[in-house]
Amino acid sequence: MRIFQILEANANTAIAANQTWRRNLYEPLLDLGHEVVLFSAQDGRRALAHNDAALRARFSQQMVDTFRSEHARRPFDLVFAYLMDGMVDPAAIDELRRSGVPVTNFSCNNIHQFDLVDTLSPHFDLNLHAEKEARTKFLAVGANPLWWPMASNPTYFKPVATPRSLAASFVGANYALRARYLVHLLQNQVDVHIYGPGWLSGDLSRQRALAKRIYFLGLAALAPSAERRGWASAKLEELDFRSSVARRFPTQVHPPVSDDELVALYSRSHVSLGFLEVYDGHDPTRPVTQHLHLREFEAPMCGALYCTGYLDELAEHFEPDIEVVVYRSPHELLDKVRFYLANPAAAERVRQAGMQRARQEHTYHRRFQSLFHSLGLQ
Repeated sequence: MRIFQILEANANTAIAANQTWRRNLYEPLLDLGHEVVLFSAQDGRRALAHNDAALRARFSQQMVDTFRSEHARRPFDLVFAYLMDGMVDPAAIDELRRSGVPVTNFSCNNIHQFDLVDTLSPHFDLNLHAEKEARTKFLAVGANPLWWPMASNPTYFKPVATPRSLAASFVGANYALRARYLVHLLQNQVDVHIYGPGWLSGDLSRQRALAKRIYFLGLAALAPSAERRGWASAKLEELDFRSSVARRFPTQVHPPVSDDELVALYSRSHVSLGFLEVYDGHDPTRPVTQHLHLREFEAPMCGALYCTGYLDELAEHFEPDIEVVVYRSPHELLDKVRFYLANPAAAERVRQAGMQRARQEHTYHRRFQSLFHSLGLQ
């Protein structure tokens, strides 16, 4: 097949040279023998970040022009995009669809950030959503959804020959309940090392944190409504707790790691941790919900002893406490981390079972084959 793909390689701008989406969504298509014309979505991402209508229009036109030119040279069988509201003009998506080629869009984090795609989604033939429960959100805006779970690329996500030098580790940004879970472990003498954005503060980060704190302090005291004052107080408490982790446990907190360092950490750690909780809209006054992340698939694929929160959707992919370790409370998390640190043979059984399941069922190669079947392209 010939595929026009629109995506940005980088999944996190805080990580230098990050290639998450290129490795997961582009290279498996090449492995499967397909011809892929990759159109970078970087300018669209910049347009979104700066709310730049002129840049968005230029990106949209360049995308359409490139598609037309390549489609005329040799017709495409599929358009696969990873786009969000504010990156591209909806009319540009409509123009691609007029070619008769199926136009699909992938999105994730829809459980708590559906506002990132709610306007654009009805313009696609098919919306691939990573979280099962997001289906109703797409239907509510008149979009056509297909559950397309996260996965990983075994070419990169695989065990590394390195000593297991860390008791436990977590790699990820500092938000929602993550700091509270990690502090609970650290207070109970579990040697957890934390890597990622928002845990350590450089000079600029400290200035921004101070400015945020002053802003929320002012709102908490002076906002005209009790609701607004309560919101500001919750934001302030959340900010203070999350920023306290590095001060309280300075030897356990580290900067973000590269792609290769991330993979190595799964092998260096006796236990690799995951947290599913998010605040709706990243607002601590709104309900806590859960969703799966890439690490739910890449960690087992790397042969990690992976320990994450329980979710029914997770149990559809891995057998709990057989292929991944699950917990339902901070106390159960502590108990299970202690158990597997003290029982390496049991930990190794979970590692091997999880890796086998991930490699058999949860590769992006298999996800794409399933998509092509759903579209009648195979």
